[in-house]
Amino acid sequence: MNNLFNYLSNVPQDKLLHFFYGTLIAAPLVAFTTPLISSAVVIFIALGKELYDDLSGKGNIEAADVVFTVAPVVIMNIAKYI
Repeated sequence: MNNLFNYLSNVPQDKLLHFFYGTLIAAPLVAFTTPLISSAVVIFIALGKELYDDLSGKGNIEAADVVFTVAPVVIMNIAKYI
């Protein structure tokens, strides 16, 4: 358990922000749509954000950013249907 807390304390702020905004986007989608629709919308937004960052010169496309943005919708959909 200590290793988990040590790992979580070292997650970069950028990734935590992606997780936070992914949560804000996913919550109403999971509540009011199907898992397929909510997942597709969040994935589309996450990929669009990364593409926008790359094309605007604000950053590079990072797979980890997409994963941290999409993780909340996956967690919420699993929790909703268990």
